[in-house]
Amino acid sequence: MYSTSRIKNNILSGAIVATLLFAAALSARANSAAPTACLSSTNAAWVNSTLPQAETGSFRVMFDATPSGARIDAVTGLSSGSATGYASLAAIVRFNNTGTIDVRNGAVYTAASSIPYSAGTTYHFIMDVDIAAHTYNTYVKVGSVQTTIGLHYAFRTQQGNVSSLNNLGALTSAATQAICNIAVSTIPTAPTITTQPVNQTVYIGQPATFSVVAAGGAPLTYQWMKNGAAISTATSSSYTIPAAAISDSSSQFTVLVTDSTGSVTSSAATLTVQTAAALPLNLSTSALSFGNVNVASSSMKTVTLTNAGNSNISISNTSISGAGFSVSGLSTGTILKAGQTATLNVMFAPAATGSVTGSVTVSSNATNSAARISLSGSGTAPAQHAVSLAWTASSGSLLGYNIYCSTISGSGYWKVNANPVTSLTFTDTAVQAGKTYYYVVTAVDSNNVESSYSQQVTATIP
Repeated sequence: MYSTSRIKNNILSGAIVATLLFAAALSARANSAAPTACLSSTNAAWVNSTLPQAETGSFRVMFDATPSGARIDAVTGLSSGSATGYASLAAIVRFNNTGTIDVRNGAVYTAASSIPYSAGTTYHFIMDVDIAAHTYNTYVKVGSVQTTIGLHYAFRTQQGNVSSLNNLGALTSAATQAICNIAVSTIPTAPTITTQPVNQTVYIGQPATFSVVAAGGAPLTYQWMKNGAAISTATSSSYTIPAAAISDSSSQFTVLVTDSTGSVTSSAATLTVQTAAALPLNLSTSALSFGNVNVASSSMKTVTLTNAGNSNISISNTSISGAGFSVSGLSTGTILKAGQTATLNVMFAPAATGSVTGSVTVSSNATNSAARISLSGSGTAPAQHAVSLAWTASSGSLLGYNIYCSTISGSGYWKVNANPVTSLTFTDTAVQAGKTYYYVVTAVDSNNVESSYSQQVTATIP
């Protein structure tokens, strides 16, 4: 193994040996530290670096490698014990002499795609190893771009039964390479999708919503795609097409979920758009008459809306016209399923006397939209009610009389007049229609002494 100073001297003397600068951060695995010295690999002999511990399960190894030329022949891999030959290595990455990067898969070298390399460029390699399965995944990263070299590739055939790995070894049979910043950690877990998007069937003009539930490291990001093309505004866990068109039918929607460790693509959900069948919105009445309503009071009537079709009806707007009329109970965006009903409340509260007409318009995706209800009513002056009382004079010197009223027979009286009434009659105008009132009278003498109650009389207001 070459020391750091030896590598530095080689560089100064003209040998093309580059180094990598990548943080050798280790997860908490045993109590060992990652090797800090770089390996200078030539054709002179195998160079080795012992891992912090013997690995027997799944783990990640990362290292930086810099080739001295564009067509060298250099291997770097994992072994059980120091590597002394090619057959010692179980998981291997190679700068091959054709100018591309590949890895070992059983008995051959191969790669998922052609990945060229160049002299003096630093390549950050990631190897996710599963010793129990005797397979590994390999990636290479240059700058911020990461490329997959191979997934689920088998250990070199001669190492098909190895039970542990504790060493990284390298040999460069043509030219040189520098291997630095060797680090061992656990394998980060990529996000997973726990609930896949499902197929949707809607009628023309109806909304269609696709959603996904995913788990992973925060923050999760989402990108929905239609037939493989990204939808620029669809970056949340759900995506809604506001109004489906017939051209959307048979489209497939997927979502790419990403966190800091990787990404996963959902299964595809298919949208089926049907031409609208009969989709009527039935009303319990097409006209409401409120008759006479006193000014400053109100009257309310209801209309029942029924989805008489075979698909959802979406209420897009409810508008009203006519002075004194108002509507409630049916919100914009209300969706009525087939056979479902909703109640629309219409109120008439005239502010002045006279006849008034108006209408309610309900807009939706129904085939008979927009539905209209005509309105009529008349504001009238409220009727005036009064109770007239008369009694026989009391003897003696009097200041006058007090009048008491109650809505409960025999109790709960309150005084109606402010000052003693000097006449033998009184008219109460503060009465309301539909109520019954009970009256008594007392006499008040010159010393301001009040007599007991008179006999009670009753008045019922129509």
